[in-house]
Amino acid sequence: MNNTYNTINTMLNSFHDNWHLPILELVNAAWRDRTPEALLCASKQTERGINALEQLERSIALLMRSQNSTVTDKEVWEVIGEWQELACSLQYVAQELSDLALEIAKEYGVS
Repeated sequence: MNNTYNTINTMLNSFHDNWHLPILELVNAAWRDRTPEALLCASKQTERGINALEQLERSIALLMRSQNSTVTDKEVWEVIGEWQELACSLQYVAQELSDLALEIAKEYGVS
């Protein structure tokens, strides 16, 4: 493994630890509590996480294109796969929060 790949892996792991896992915890809490406040908290953090993932994507692309980068084709595909898993997870979370919002609206008598 090379330095660029190690750096990118560290960035992906950091995103997972600092954004992805906390978002999943907030989503679970929103489903458990079923309150507008919990839903709003999870939704706001998910939106911030999506923005952070977009910034991470740009940073990774810059690192991979840098003159000092020696990332192999295999490593590129591994990075793409990991990033796609995070993106798909956040997309799924956003859909889950949308579904929860509809359920909470019904529970609170809002149509």
